Amino acid sequence: MSITKLRELGVMVDCSRNAVLNITALKELIKICHEFGYDYIGLYTEDTIEVTGEPYFGHQRGRYTREEIQEADTYAHSLGMELRPYIQTLAHINQITGYSEYSECIDVNDILLVGNPRTQELIDNILKTVSETYSTQKVNIGMDEAHMVGLGKYLELHGYRNRVDIILEHLELVVKICKKYGLQPQMWSDMFFRLLTAGAYGTENSEAAKELSENLSKIKIPDGLELVYWDYYSTDEKHYEMLLDQHKALTSNISFAGGAWRWMGFAPYNSYSLLITKAAIKACLSKDIDSVVMTAWGDDGTECSIFAVLPVLYEAPRLGGKLPTDNNSGSKEDKVQTFTAITGYTLEEFMLLDLVNPNCEGKKKNNLSKILLFNDPLLGSFDSLVPDGISSYYEKTAQKLFDVTRKGERRFDHIFDSMGKLCLILAHKADLGCRLRKAYQANNTQTLKVIAKEIPQIINLLDDFYEAFRKQWLYENKSFGFEVQTVRIGGLKQRLSDIALYLDEYLAGRLYKIEELETKVLPVGYTLEGDSADEAEFSSYQKLVTTSRLSW
Repeated sequence: MSITKLRELGVMVDCSRNAVLNITALKELIKICHEFGYDYIGLYTEDTIEVTGEPYFGHQRGRYTREEIQEADTYAHSLGMELRPYIQTLAHINQITGYSEYSECIDVNDILLVGNPRTQELIDNILKTVSETYSTQKVNIGMDEAHMVGLGKYLELHGYRNRVDIILEHLELVVKICKKYGLQPQMWSDMFFRLLTAGAYGTENSEAAKELSENLSKIKIPDGLELVYWDYYSTDEKHYEMLLDQHKALTSNISFAGGAWRWMGFAPYNSYSLLITKAAIKACLSKDIDSVVMTAWGDDGTECSIFAVLPVLYEAPRLGGKLPTDNNSGSKEDKVQTFTAITGYTLEEFMLLDLVNPNCEGKKKNNLSKILLFNDPLLGSFDSLVPDGISSYYEKTAQKLFDVTRKGERRFDHIFDSMGKLCLILAHKADLGCRLRKAYQANNTQTLKVIAKEIPQIINLLDDFYEAFRKQWLYENKSFGFEVQTVRIGGLKQRLSDIALYLDEYLAGRLYKIEELETKVLPVGYTLEGDSADEAEFSSYQKLVTTSRLSW
């Protein structure tokens, strides 16, 4: 018989992609999640925690001090919640790889060198700090996505070795250190699957699943270790059920990690996240998985507010039987009143944030707002994704977002203000490159003059957005990391200024041609020709801003 309610539910916040939640915002999130019915908040800190004996670990990255963690920990406990550490002990240690201090313990890319004494020392220092800083005994030790483990310096030193064995050897060491400090470890489960399936995280093929389960059952997982199956890519309940069954071949000690999508640019994917969360939690309940965490990653700079995904963070406890309500009717009216009572906003208002990416609803998801903001107007690398009527769309969307801020001062108005100002830029810039190229190639000097005068207006709108975005950032995060946004948005501003200058010189006859506009634009090279803009996803600033390289 299936369970009907989750035993525990948490939220994990990414504090490693340049944005480290400040303590005031962290406490606010803890309070909201407590009112939503959550049991704990997890802080994902690859290097953003102060570790004794490791001065370069999180240096100038806004790392949490012991005192800050303990302050937040004490506050969480006052509400009956836990604060839990999510760290890394194998891969994803990319921020320290540039320091000579750590060169000897790097295998390849951002993966630690298994069996190296300095690796062991680092992990010991991290876990010792965690045990002394957090009051909980629970710790997530990471170890996900270590795709190249054993194929760098390890290969040179030891030759090729079964990489599952390498993972297990390292895991044994990490678990041993956890026991030394009285910690109860859990780890992401994907590498056991990926090393047995040429990179896949499970399979939906019944024959392949049978073979995979047989191979997984031969792997000896250390006693007391919990495996976390993470998945935020399917709206099909059966998909999650199949993968949970495959996990049970490894161990019975399983929990699940879903996703509140805020890691593809400035705006959230609330609609999509609600669909996948419903399917995933229903599957967990049907398969007797009683522990779930909602992850909120921050890939490529954490541009999206953690509070932008409150609709998803609200829905998960409702689906998991954790949401405190005035009655048990579960009606839509109760749902709306509860969300509004806690946040001060309606669900419908928060769902407007999805509109920042056009047609991002239901199963469709795209991050066109980030793509079109950084798409270079001269290179036009992503011009093939510009939808018809995009200017009018963004004008209307901006006003819808601004309308939310005109109902009296409320605590999250800055999110709607910054996203509204982003839409105002895009109302002019989204199709700027398309209009510019068309006019240039048609030798339409009148239109080129109009565009030349429009660019300074876009720059003014960009300044407005920058200030609003900076306000949003500092409301939530420490100031460290925002320098990246300054460089990105400042670079865009200067590029627009340069383009205006090129146009002036061209129109005055001082510039014979604009070379970039002489070049034929191909469809987006990162995807197949004909792919829908409704599902275009390119999060990497490096790929968006130029076809050249930013650094070597």
